[in-house]
Amino acid sequence: MQSDHPSDHPSGRRSRLRAGFAAALAAGTLLAGVGAVVPAPASAAPVDAAAFYAPSRVPDRITLTPTADPSTSQYVTWRTSTGVAEPVVELREASSLTYRNDNTTFAAERSTEMTADLGYRQTFHGARLTGLEPGTMYQYRVGDRTNFSEWQHFTTESATADPFSFLYFGDVQTGIKSQASRVMRNAFRDRPDADLVVQVGDLVNDAMSDQQWGEVYDATDYVLGTTNFLMAPGNHEYEGEAISDQFQAQFTYPDTGPQGQGPAYDAMEGTVHYTDYQGVRFISLNSNLSSAEPLAIQTAWLDGVLKDNPNQWTVVYFHHPLFSLDEGRNNRALRQSWLPLMEKYDVDLVLQGHDHGYGRGNTDAAEVGNPASWDKERSYSGPVFAVSVVGDKQYRAGPRVWNDNDAHLRRMGGGLQLYQAIDVSSGRLRYESRTADGQYYDGFTIVKNEHGKAVTDDEAPDVIDPTDPGPCLGCENPTDPTDPTDPTDPTDPVGDLDYAFEKSLVSVDDVTAQLPAGVVFSQERDTLFLGDQNGRTIWEIDPVTDKVLRSMTLPENIRDLGIDDARKLLYVGQQNKNWVVVSIAAGSFGEVVRGPFPISESNRSIDVDPKLGYVYAAIPARGVEVFNAVTGESLGTINGTTGAYYVAADEVGGHVAVAYFEELTDVKNVEVFDAGANFKQVWESPTRASARQVDFDSTNGLLYVGFTGVSASSGGFSVYDAAKGELLVDKPGPQFGKDGYGIAVDEERQRVYVSNRDHRLNPPGEETVPVAVTVS
Repeated sequence: MQSDHPSDHPSGRRSRLRAGFAAALAAGTLLAGVGAVVPAPASAAPVDAAAFYAPSRVPDRITLTPTADPSTSQYVTWRTSTGVAEPVVELREASSLTYRNDNTTFAAERSTEMTADLGYRQTFHGARLTGLEPGTMYQYRVGDRTNFSEWQHFTTESATADPFSFLYFGDVQTGIKSQASRVMRNAFRDRPDADLVVQVGDLVNDAMSDQQWGEVYDATDYVLGTTNFLMAPGNHEYEGEAISDQFQAQFTYPDTGPQGQGPAYDAMEGTVHYTDYQGVRFISLNSNLSSAEPLAIQTAWLDGVLKDNPNQWTVVYFHHPLFSLDEGRNNRALRQSWLPLMEKYDVDLVLQGHDHGYGRGNTDAAEVGNPASWDKERSYSGPVFAVSVVGDKQYRAGPRVWNDNDAHLRRMGGGLQLYQAIDVSSGRLRYESRTADGQYYDGFTIVKNEHGKAVTDDEAPDVIDPTDPGPCLGCENPTDPTDPTDPTDPTDPVGDLDYAFEKSLVSVDDVTAQLPAGVVFSQERDTLFLGDQNGRTIWEIDPVTDKVLRSMTLPENIRDLGIDDARKLLYVGQQNKNWVVVSIAAGSFGEVVRGPFPISESNRSIDVDPKLGYVYAAIPARGVEVFNAVTGESLGTINGTTGAYYVAADEVGGHVAVAYFEELTDVKNVEVFDAGANFKQVWESPTRASARQVDFDSTNGLLYVGFTGVSASSGGFSVYDAAKGELLVDKPGPQFGKDGYGIAVDEERQRVYVSNRDHRLNPPGEETVPVAVTVS
């Protein structure tokens, strides 16, 4: 029987609840007025990553990768917990019918077990599905005959060069789930039937982080289980020289790469290969392997697969750009090795990443000798070079490397998350870059017919002005260096030189400092000052006792240090394009005395000549910028120093040394100028690969050059006659400096201090026991 009491009706109950809530709210307001404390809402507890990303018997992280013949076979990998005895794939042709029992079962051909950094054990299984029909849609699931994934679809390659689409993703790296997921999902919505996804490296930030690899699959949802995934590794897929365990376990690619034996071939396995798909040859290169032997092997192999290519279209993809957008990078060895082949065989697309921005262009040669009827602004021939980024980590882009190497940067952008959709058909390739919200950003079309090939942009190229380097210091001087036999400097090195490893300084450890970098020695105090490039702290260390005596914290991350011992001052290059002067006197230690003063572009190194009153900043994008040490005024840039990575001042002789961090051994890698003679070049010299740091021993007329790398033939340091450029001693090997980021000399005791990059285990390091400073 229905009640007539108002409280028994829904509307009556709602009225009473509203009245009670209003009364409580009023009471709370009154209580607050008389001093009641309203507690803040409790923060939600974070979800435990180990619990969230731990595997189970139910498969996840399902990934398709192409085989050598994608028309008749398919490779699939997936992850489970350990102990799965019968990992299998069930497969059949896709159908709308249910309750079918016509499955073909394929057993996994491998199961790779590993311990994740989050502490749990996990197994990645891989199965090869064979005997398939071209151009056919299949449905499949993976499991252990009891616990299965969902059914998913894939389609084999057509037997002919039918039209298809693929997606190109740049670096993801950071904000994988939170920021990059929307970009990739928009791409999948834009091209829901894309046959392939090409990703050019730095999919994660930390190579062995299983949480980050888990976020990749969160961000891409189920798509990697329905679309073939092609990925070239970036530097962040490496920890030291070891490629990510997850990369090798999750992605199995055809064995079409260089064939041979030895460490170089082992390093290339699974990362250098090609896949032919419906009229396109996709070629993966490993740009992390840029030392002489693996680079030569890749180059010879690339020549062969480009020469013997039956496909109409060619796409080459790798991580480090041939023409960098980051003006502090160059990648000269890659460019000299691979660019001639790409031009010779007229590669269509070169897809790259690494520089966290967007850039697209061509060589200048591609704009010469084309038909008079072409639009001279928008049409050209030859390869198209592209750099893009998915993630939220962004760098400032610039045209310097393009301009300096006879290339035309047609489109440049920064601060954008992007994806690229490419549609391929017979005689036509259409490329479009789109923003995270799907808006058009850039595009061009390549047409091939009996008359040849033409690339036509949608719009006229951007007008990109290079930054003004300011006054040129030393431009009026002769370009020829001083004859090394001309004894213009009275200071000669004294005695025979040899060095032995003495010890490591570990009082600043990998918990304290993220990346030991800038280092200077105080001859007045007999102490070492060490800065953290990825932090804001400078430590003063007694190198005899390996004790931290004092430390200071500055407003910004620290690039490098210079010292004025007489005035008890440190000159500090900071990450956000500025430098400051800081006191190291007892009563004012850590106080900023002058600055910050702006630097024109991002700097890598700084030093001071207190006698001449100059501060030097090494700016790869511009060169060595010179400042008044007191006022901070920029005086100009030393002629010919573009690409400078490290700088050192000789306050006794008035010289300036520059290191260029080149991978090649037959190009200028260290150079010395005479500041007292209007920055006239004194000498220049090639070195072994990757000379990154320099420091003067003014007392003994020596120049120390430090190197990155940890192999027996890399790292360590060399010693040169500072006046003549003669190599006196070479001490390679990690015992003399492990992937050095800074070098300093105790001139009185002839001690050499190298600050080591190995606190952050990225290539080219291979460290497991981090050491802040190596002493020889």
